[in-house]
Amino acid sequence: MSISNLQPLKAVGVPNVDQILGLAVFDSMGLPCDCFITPQHKDTEWVQLVFQSLGLQQLMTSAMELPELEHVMIRTKIGNIIVVYRHQRYVALLVKRALPQERPQIDINLVDWVCNFEATVVRSHTNFRAV
Repeated sequence: MSISNLQPLKAVGVPNVDQILGLAVFDSMGLPCDCFITPQHKDTEWVQLVFQSLGLQQLMTSAMELPELEHVMIRTKIGNIIVVYRHQRYVALLVKRALPQERPQIDINLVDWVCNFEATVVRSHTNFRAV
């Protein structure tokens, strides 16, 4: 999927780049590596929520022999946090919700898009600042 054109991405459940409030990268053990925020949302408390969720997931996976997490959505008052696991790391994306009940569909296209977006766009896009 090409991400060079930053137009609306309704096909994968992400309205547009302006709806993305932040992105965080975690290593395979769930430790935070990189965090990017936007001028619309400078708070990074959501990263702590993802960190705690990944720690709980690691504990449950090892203790109960559950399968590894592939993707998950965490609903917050601010928006939806979409967490995907790819290439020995987790990528978490904080997306603003237009409506309180809105839930993006997480499918393989969205998972691929999130990983490509982090790798090719976030680090150079003027709307994102590393913290």
